[in-house]
Amino acid sequence: MTGIGLVNAGFLAATLAVAVPVLIHLLFRRRARVVDIGTLRFLRIVLKDNAHRRKLRRWLLFALRVAGVLLLALLFARPYWSRTGGLDQQRELIVLIDQSASMDARETGLSAFARAQEAASQMLADTAEGTVTHVAYFDAAGVFPIEEVRGVSGGGLRIDDRRRPGFAGTDYPLALAWARDLLAQGRRPCRRLVLLTDLQRSGLGRSGLGRSSLGRARVKDFPDDVEVEVIDVGRPLVRNLAVDEAQVLSRDIRPGRPLVVTARVLNAGAFTVRQARVKLVLTSGGQSYEEQATVSLAAGTREGVRFEIDAQRPGLYQGYVEVEGDDALKSDDRRWLAFEARAVDRVLLVDGEPGVSPYANETYYLETALRLRPPGAESQVERNSFRSAEETNEKRNEFLSAATPYEPERVPADHGENWPDLSPYSVVVLANVAALALDHVSSLAEYVAAGGNLLWFCGGQVRPAAYEPLARVGLLPAEVGKTLEPGVYRFATWDKEHPIFHPLSDPQHGDLRGVSFRRIVELTPAAESQVLAADQEGRPLIIEGRLGKGRVLLAATAADRDWGDWPTNRLYLPLVHQAVGYLSGRLMDGQRVVQRPAGSFDDDPPGVKQDGERVLVRNGDPRESDLERVSAEQLRTELGLPRLVEVVAHADSDRRPPAPEGIQRPDEKWRYMLWGLVVVLVAETFLANRTHA
Repeated sequence: MTGIGLVNAGFLAATLAVAVPVLIHLLFRRRARVVDIGTLRFLRIVLKDNAHRRKLRRWLLFALRVAGVLLLALLFARPYWSRTGGLDQQRELIVLIDQSASMDARETGLSAFARAQEAASQMLADTAEGTVTHVAYFDAAGVFPIEEVRGVSGGGLRIDDRRRPGFAGTDYPLALAWARDLLAQGRRPCRRLVLLTDLQRSGLGRSGLGRSSLGRARVKDFPDDVEVEVIDVGRPLVRNLAVDEAQVLSRDIRPGRPLVVTARVLNAGAFTVRQARVKLVLTSGGQSYEEQATVSLAAGTREGVRFEIDAQRPGLYQGYVEVEGDDALKSDDRRWLAFEARAVDRVLLVDGEPGVSPYANETYYLETALRLRPPGAESQVERNSFRSAEETNEKRNEFLSAATPYEPERVPADHGENWPDLSPYSVVVLANVAALALDHVSSLAEYVAAGGNLLWFCGGQVRPAAYEPLARVGLLPAEVGKTLEPGVYRFATWDKEHPIFHPLSDPQHGDLRGVSFRRIVELTPAAESQVLAADQEGRPLIIEGRLGKGRVLLAATAADRDWGDWPTNRLYLPLVHQAVGYLSGRLMDGQRVVQRPAGSFDDDPPGVKQDGERVLVRNGDPRESDLERVSAEQLRTELGLPRLVEVVAHADSDRRPPAPEGIQRPDEKWRYMLWGLVVVLVAETFLANRTHA
């Protein structure tokens, strides 16, 4: 169906102005008298021909003036040409389809996503020709639009039949913000947004467990004149078990001690589940390990499960924890994990100034720090990791007693001929050592060159001359100078990207500038060494160097409280663990396994994948396991969406609502009227100068 319409039909009354050029031509028409002049009779034929030409030009001039008046009236009336003759040339439609993990849930029959696809497909087929249409799939990973189609019937834009629900969470504010920005670019007066979703509550907010307070998820500046329709394609589900957490509590290989993995199982269903089977499957170096447990859960509760793996082989372990059962959402039944298991690192502490008691030893604070748990270890022990409070306390104490990955051993620097074999140690620490025997220097150099690691701390016994033999064999990354006068020396600059300092550069973990010393040794870096940290005057505080396959760290201050109170600072423990962990390679092992959220069904599904030297572990969003729903009205209130606006499309163009003020229809033809008027005015001016009315 086609038709012609006018936006401002009232301006057609201006066409009455065509009477003006008519009157001009009638009133000012020249009336000639007939006079016979005999001597001019031979000119009669010529004059007759000229009269015909003048008459033709006068009629042409009249037509141009009438056309000018008509074009001016039509210009202000704003005509348009509509194929449909209805409201569709004014419409813009956006269809948002939820593809989050929960959309794959089903009790029986079709999933929520399949119902959304069917509804969207039917909607596109029913969309009239001329409607600007947009279709996009969304989840917490982003908004994924299908190519926009203009000027073609809605049936020409198809849904993506290859799409499947992904593993990311729901994020309504993200999708609606995308739609808001898209609507801001359009100029059509009748705009409609259709949201097809399962109305999962967790999609309202991305913090905590997804329960947002009123207004927290509100979409800012969403237009009020948009017709928003929320279509619920979900169904209340009564059965769903999920593994929403899996973590490694103990990954250190110790004789007689197992590797410990804990998991947390959620019953998001409406009924109690008894004796649900949970299993852990791990593989490493071609060997498989499997452990099983059972758990009973009341509706809406979580329970912890503990697995112990008797594995004594260092290496990469990867696998999953899975809960078995027939439930509505299968994608959250399995949670993947990977970790590096390695033997405990032995650390040799060479004490340059032994005291009369253990508390007075130069290495007392170092040894104490290495025997304490690493930062963050206690946070891994949660009450819901075990089945009872008694088991929690028992396992917590057991875990924390074995939490440290280091076994420090102390020897005095003047150990004489009983200098130990260095090969079993991952790191050797020398604290305020005045001098070393030449055979000890040679042994230490061979140890570092073969891949061992050395950590130096200065102190009051350090003398530049005594350290020259060490510098000659490459055991010092800097030239050791004099001890500076007492003052305040503090961390001012440091390499924030270095593995030692990277996690400590966040002010939430403590300010390194608060760590100060009373005295330091003047250090001059060697050519190939690297200054990792310096004081406020630019003097090096920590320098790194290499010898063969091993690393050497040199600190300009003492390890105890002789040169400052920094061992009592809250950052002393993480600094010591970071430095020793970097030298032993433990930090690198921890950075090798990288956690990444799973996204779409095809591109990045859950699992463990090798990516060069890294191991990527992908899991779905655990909040998707919570299938609690909200009503469409609650969704509108939380997101700040306008109420449903009824827009009625009429076949009769005369009954069509007028376009809002300041809004232009995309099919208006006023530009053609304007150009026609310009041509007519130019032609009229040219012809009027050559024609008498």
